[in-house]
Amino acid sequence: MNPSLEQIVRLSRLHGGMVLVDVNIAAFMRAFFPGVPEGRRGVPGVDVMGLPGLDVLFAVAERARASEFRVLKKQAEWLSGRLAVKQAAAELLAVDPRGVVVDTEPEGSPFLADHKAYPISISHSGDHAVAVMSTRKGRRVAVDVEQVEAGRMPHVSRVAFTPREISELHGASDTEWYRRWTLKEAYLKYIAKGFHESLKKVEILDRGICHNSEEVDGIAWDTPEFHPGYQLSVVWEVA
Repeated sequence: MNPSLEQIVRLSRLHGGMVLVDVNIAAFMRAFFPGVPEGRRGVPGVDVMGLPGLDVLFAVAERARASEFRVLKKQAEWLSGRLAVKQAAAELLAVDPRGVVVDTEPEGSPFLADHKAYPISISHSGDHAVAVMSTRKGRRVAVDVEQVEAGRMPHVSRVAFTPREISELHGASDTEWYRRWTLKEAYLKYIAKGFHESLKKVEILDRGICHNSEEVDGIAWDTPEFHPGYQLSVVWEVA
């Protein structure tokens, strides 16, 4: 790995035979967006094509695409997510990360254009962009990461959670609220529904993950330890 990436990218192996790549967005910006405010919110986008060093990591088409985003926050998140996928593919497929092309399905799910048999998933929140890739061909995976905001989840519970979920979460910690929230989001990505499916049709209950009131078979999930103040969940297909 390029030494300049050592403080930006962290790779780990997950239970279930997957690779997780975590990109520190703030560190990525310090390295490749010199002189640009780190806060990102409300800052206009920049011409990514002119930033030194990014040509080593990203193809011309990717840099051109990132330059189209009007705000810096979106540019940083998009590039960091792509970088995470590239590093995961380089680890598992022994390919040049710069040549890894990420495309999207019509509903928005990302996939590797030249290695579609290896499913991927991307998520970002706060200062972290992550990608998960399975070590086995054809096995679907999904990941969601969220920065924990103390006391936020109970306020959105009526929109995002069913009465059964709320009942089980009564008196729960912020961590538990976000554990179930990220599992819900990861499962929606797993079924490639995203925002096209009602949040309340997916329930994260003590007995498992339910969809349309039926417990889902053929999947496994985990909420591996991540950075303090963040919650991360992974859902994957079980053969």
